[in-house]
Amino acid sequence: MRYPAIGFFCVIFLLGTVFTSPVSAKNEAKELYKGAEEKYDMEEVDEAIVDLEKALVIDSKFKKAKELLLKILITVSTEYYATDDYERAFPYLTKAYELAPENAKVKYMYDIVSQELMAREAEKEASELEAQRKAEQERREAEVGARRKEEKLLEKKKQEEERRKRGVDAKKRRKEEKRKEAEFEAKMKSEREETEKTLLAREEEVEKATNKYEETRKRFRKNIFFGILGILSSLLVAIFLIFIIFKYSDRRFEKRWKKERGEQDEFRQRVEKILLGNQERTLDLLEKMSGTLRGETKKVIVEMPGGGRQIITDINPHIRARADGVELIESTVDDPKVGERLLKPFLEDRDSRVRANAGKALYKYNKEKAMVVLTEMCKSSDQWMRLSGAWALGEIGSQSAAEILLSLLKDSWEFVRKRAAKSLEKILTQKKEEIEKTLVERIESTLKGLKQKK
Repeated sequence: MRYPAIGFFCVIFLLGTVFTSPVSAKNEAKELYKGAEEKYDMEEVDEAIVDLEKALVIDSKFKKAKELLLKILITVSTEYYATDDYERAFPYLTKAYELAPENAKVKYMYDIVSQELMAREAEKEASELEAQRKAEQERREAEVGARRKEEKLLEKKKQEEERRKRGVDAKKRRKEEKRKEAEFEAKMKSEREETEKTLLAREEEVEKATNKYEETRKRFRKNIFFGILGILSSLLVAIFLIFIIFKYSDRRFEKRWKKERGEQDEFRQRVEKILLGNQERTLDLLEKMSGTLRGETKKVIVEMPGGGRQIITDINPHIRARADGVELIESTVDDPKVGERLLKPFLEDRDSRVRANAGKALYKYNKEKAMVVLTEMCKSSDQWMRLSGAWALGEIGSQSAAEILLSLLKDSWEFVRKRAAKSLEKILTQKKEEIEKTLVERIESTLKGLKQKK
């Protein structure tokens, strides 16, 4: 009777556990949600995100936790996005995108940040390749220098060896000549002794012997003369051969140096050809983008609660993409001809911001043409063109730009006048030294008058 009772209580305990565990899990999820709210109020954002993710793991249908988590992720990522800190914004955007892929704002920021990070990664890889190419070129130049140094040392050693050999040969020749002279003197001495012994006995033979001696002496002198002449001729031939050998060696070295130089020039030409091809492809791509993505700019003026007004532009993401493309050309292309060619389609863009960015970028390659484009924008009947032109002239900050901005202070549209004033203040702050003193005084007095009117 005791064992059935124990079994009954065990069954009751298990059933209670089964029915109460979901309730306890939901209570735990709510506790985590409350803790996350408190941490978010205390600006402990990362801790709040962790608690909310745990709550959603426990209860995936916890709507309040999901909404609060999405709100925190969008707020944090928007703050980093506004300061262009894309690396820190990307993890939060990724979580927000996974949590709510249908959210348009999250999707837009996620796409922009992803593209920007990929572009930065590509630029980093390009700089690493350029550094590797330079290192390889320096290594080759070092190898060529080492080979040249080694060849000079070998040539110097060869010359020293030749000089030493010629010195040894000269010593041997001098020693041989002395030996021959000694033998000749000994022979002459013996002949004189024999002649003296037979002089008294054979007077007639003396004359014959004397004549014979004279003839022998003449022949010997003749032989010596021709012998010395032959030695000198041999020396001249040897010197000529050495000269020919050195000259041939120099020609071979020069030929090999020219060949290596030609290979380097050919390699440089191939690299330049590849870079030019990449620039051509970039041009085609940008021209296609400017054709396919061309659309009307959406610009609106929003009334602020305090009574002020604010301009909102670039609602169309295609226009911002074209403007970013212009900035990319300005920051990466150094060749004036290529840069001017890449910017040509953007100088005729219907959007004011794209055309202003293109005019500012063109100032890097062709200042006169850029000022003509921006001057036409400032004289346009389209108020948005004048507004963007005033901004671009403030970025350039030249003498002529400041004079045009002074004329825009009398524009019929309020926002153009404000933009021109801000651009002139920027020129005074950043590029005051590049402007003539009289023009600076005119700008300062005009801005001071505008502030007093306010």
